[in-house]
Amino acid sequence: MALMFMMIINLALTLWVLKVLDFNSDGMGQLRIVPGGLQLLGQALVLDSLFASSVKSRRGQPITVESSRNFSVSTRDSHGLLQSRLFLGHDRLEVNVARLEVRDTRGALLLGAGQDSVTVGAETLTVTSPAGVNLQSAVQTPLVRAPPSKQLVLESPTRSLEMHASQNIALESRAGDISASCLTTFRLKSVAGAIRLDAPSIYMPKLKSALPLPPSTPHSHDPHHQNIYQLCACANGKLFLAPPHGACAAREESLICR
Repeated sequence: MALMFMMIINLALTLWVLKVLDFNSDGMGQLRIVPGGLQLLGQALVLDSLFASSVKSRRGQPITVESSRNFSVSTRDSHGLLQSRLFLGHDRLEVNVARLEVRDTRGALLLGAGQDSVTVGAETLTVTSPAGVNLQSAVQTPLVRAPPSKQLVLESPTRSLEMHASQNIALESRAGDISASCLTTFRLKSVAGAIRLDAPSIYMPKLKSALPLPPSTPHSHDPHHQNIYQLCACANGKLFLAPPHGACAAREESLICR
């Protein structure tokens, strides 16, 4: 009699569990057994680890993964060793991989980062920060261009700024000026060629003017020649101005050419 009673109790409990968990021929509750896996019609709370080869949403529906603290995705090799890891925390996104690549919908490379180099595959790299770009080492690029109606400034506040090219270096301003200034000496040097200044007007307003030598022959005073000078050069290449008449020399030539 007692055994019969226990069997009835167990059967009742089994039916109650099946009813509560909503067991049926297709699965359990909102969890359905479908060809190739399981289908969840609602939300799933994963209390520990989730192992799956593929997690997909229903067609036309988004998939949302939420975590109260952080979210991690890891991949391992056949020996169980960690290969790559994606960590999303409350203050950072961290990716640990041998090489990171960002591609567009056509598969073209937009950004590639590895241990040796970082590659930007986009047609244009735009920096919108008001502080510009701070480069700790060298940069190699075929073109440096400012946005429309903006100025382009290349500046090294405390050290030198160098530009090198195996062939040509072109500085071009199509609708404005080009300015170059320095504190001490500005040098233009050509090793095997020449330095050519091609412009309708060339101004050198701050050249020193030498005092004229005593005239050997009298010259008529022409008021139209008061602002006209000769452009002379010292033996070391330094330029100075001399009066329009007479030799290209001055009394204090030692001071002018120093």
